[in-house]
Amino acid sequence: MPEYHPLPHLPAIRRVVTGHTPEGKAIFPHDDQAQLVNPRPIPADSNPNTIPGFCLIHRTHGYPVNLQGPESELSNENLARGKMASGDIISEVIHIPPGEGERGAAYLHRNHSLEYGVILKGSVQLILDDGVEKTLSEGDVFVQRGTMHGWKNITEEYCRFMAVIIPSNPAKTESGEGLPVTKIPGLTD
Repeated sequence: MPEYHPLPHLPAIRRVVTGHTPEGKAIFPHDDQAQLVNPRPIPADSNPNTIPGFCLIHRTHGYPVNLQGPESELSNENLARGKMASGDIISEVIHIPPGEGERGAAYLHRNHSLEYGVILKGSVQLILDDGVEKTLSEGDVFVQRGTMHGWKNITEEYCRFMAVIIPSNPAKTESGEGLPVTKIPGLTD
């Protein structure tokens, strides 16, 4: 299991979760502050303002969803995506720091998933493997359909976005060749 490194310089996410009493009455079993973390080791001499942050909002265990799912569905330990083959759906908030990735180059990756997202704060460039870019700003949404992509923040402020990641069949070429997943250090096992 990956080790997660807290990022206390990033604002926590208030997470309100509904549920039911044993008799079926609606309740709020969780109203907490979910901390952003980084799944990669953080060098001691690094500037914390250059580190991306991830916060798991919720992760199901299989589909259809069990509404009485276990407490572990709310734990950052479930950020790793290697288990997605079981049909897990992940909802997370991601903070992309200014200048991410390294020296301003976006880390390109592909997931076998359909991803819905909305930019909550700031702006970010969505870059595809052929170098084509689109800038997304606060309130913009994206639908990511298994493409090779990366995120690049060229502003002076963090960009915060929320994504819902749903497992999918592999994307394929017109000839039927499956396009491979790219491992994301710390997020894929």
